[in-house]
Amino acid sequence: MLRPTPMELLAGLARAVQETLLPELQSPYSQSQATSMIGDLIFAASAVERARLYDIAEVKDLRRTFAALARRGPVGGALAPVVECGAKAASQEPPDRRAMEAAVSELAAAVALGQLARGPARTVRGYLRRHLGRMGEYLGNGSPSQSANPASE
Repeated sequence: MLRPTPMELLAGLARAVQETLLPELQSPYSQSQATSMIGDLIFAASAVERARLYDIAEVKDLRRTFAALARRGPVGGALAPVVECGAKAASQEPPDRRAMEAAVSELAAAVALGQLARGPARTVRGYLRRHLGRMGEYLGNGSPSQSANPASE
């Protein structure tokens, strides 16, 4: 991991403003502006870390979802290449997130149209529930995510 991380960098800037710059400022207005800047930097550091954790969880869940679909066996029909593409993207190091997201989007559309068999559709719906839960947590609506195993969906 490269150091400093974006979160550490922003927290360090906030600390520098508080410990070095703020004591040197004379006017109440400039002190107020520096204090606001500290708050903004701390907020930005928190947002950067939340985004990083969201991305890690999303990629992990996409990989687990495609692994679960692969374990179920061939999907068959026009959707077989979609699952294969997603499974291939999930098995790469690093995983190809865009390809996994594109594949899961096609599978979600197939679920909505009733074109995916019951077992794989259950797996895709499970991923979508967890994905929406993660988005809710990330965006701050307080809805808890579900951490169920995609294989059991």
